[in-house]
Amino acid sequence: MNMLRPGEELDNELIELSGRIAQSGLDRIFMHLRDAREALRLAHHPVGAKATIILASAALESNLAHLTLRAQAFAAVRPHIYTPEQLEYLSGKKTVVTDRGSLRDVPLRQSLEERLQVVPDLLARAFNRRYSLPSRSPATRKLRRTIELRDSIIHPRWDKYLPSVSAMEAAQAVDAVELYIQSIWQQLHPYLVGYIGALLTIRGGDKHDAAVGHRTAGKRVPRTKFTAMATVGIAEVMVREWTDMLMISGFAFESGCEGDSDGSLLTRVALVLLFAGMDSQLSIVAQWRLRDPTVEFHKAERNFLRENTVGLGRNGEIEIEEDRQSFKERIVAVPSVLARRVDGREITLDLGSSWGEQLQKSYLLRNAVVHAPPDRPIERVSLLDLRSAAIAVRSYFEELVLKAPETFKAQAAMLPAFEIPDKAKLEGVIESERIRWAALNAQFGAD
Repeated sequence: MNMLRPGEELDNELIELSGRIAQSGLDRIFMHLRDAREALRLAHHPVGAKATIILASAALESNLAHLTLRAQAFAAVRPHIYTPEQLEYLSGKKTVVTDRGSLRDVPLRQSLEERLQVVPDLLARAFNRRYSLPSRSPATRKLRRTIELRDSIIHPRWDKYLPSVSAMEAAQAVDAVELYIQSIWQQLHPYLVGYIGALLTIRGGDKHDAAVGHRTAGKRVPRTKFTAMATVGIAEVMVREWTDMLMISGFAFESGCEGDSDGSLLTRVALVLLFAGMDSQLSIVAQWRLRDPTVEFHKAERNFLRENTVGLGRNGEIEIEEDRQSFKERIVAVPSVLARRVDGREITLDLGSSWGEQLQKSYLLRNAVVHAPPDRPIERVSLLDLRSAAIAVRSYFEELVLKAPETFKAQAAMLPAFEIPDKAKLEGVIESERIRWAALNAQFGAD
């Protein structure tokens, strides 16, 4: 724990402010971390392990958002502690001048690994301290592995495919989040009021035996090796990703609700995996067709489908970098390129249709779950939200099959298994859960 340095005095005003923020920010501190711990019960199955890692990563994001809110609150009462550039970093936005001379806010590109160091360090500067993420510690290695696994789950890549995830790797992800938060709490104590209660969990049968990051402490966690999709097999990968997407959605639809929302941890993770599954199908089909010798693509189309940008460096050498394509760009452009070359036809996908608008709306909800922006409350995903997203995703594939039947013939064979529960049935589940939770709350209150 960071002890007071000689001559250092505590800023009681900031400590009291920190306590008030903690009371209103428990969801950001605790909800996704609680969900990840609960999801560990399902981690014996690979899709449950995936769910745990996604929720653990969401806990990282939500805690970074909460730390950002604390820093911004400190800046409000101490206006000169941050430079304008530091305040921009905390806001995640930068003001630029457009080509018409007007001002516009644009989002800053900040990687999760970068923010793990920068955000708590900016918070520490408010009271003349610094935060340092230990670069070589086991906790940091676990943290980086968690981020690596998360990225491969939510955006499967042809040449870096994760065929499975183990329960131990899922447990390691939860431990990594706990140990990271503990490192911040220790270095910034006593300015992180409210955190210690979220960190400790019971290690065994004794309720007094509580610890942080204990699940994989002192254990060697075997690393699942990345591989190429071609090594696993195109059909195997395609069916596996499709099945995972439907399986977690099915679990969510049958799981009931939390006491304070019309959804659950499973609806949140199912929403994320719905779009991961959708993205993986586009990636798999694109890479499959790229390797078909009977299909000819333009060089620019090949680079786009491989998600690469090719340019020249300062010395004239060829440089290939990852092309960060937007969701909207991928879901329209990838099928259009493939249909042109495989089916021999030009197609248009109308995102202004009812299914297209719902798809984009559900994706924004998915982003709020994954990235937990500090200027918005923690999103709850209801059973009906998940159903609307599932309908939109299924409608998208139905549109692809209709307009590019040769390109997406595999999806045509899998679509009949994409079942969505009746809305009235889900509304009945929600109502019965509300009654059950009301009864439990009444009993608890009476006791």
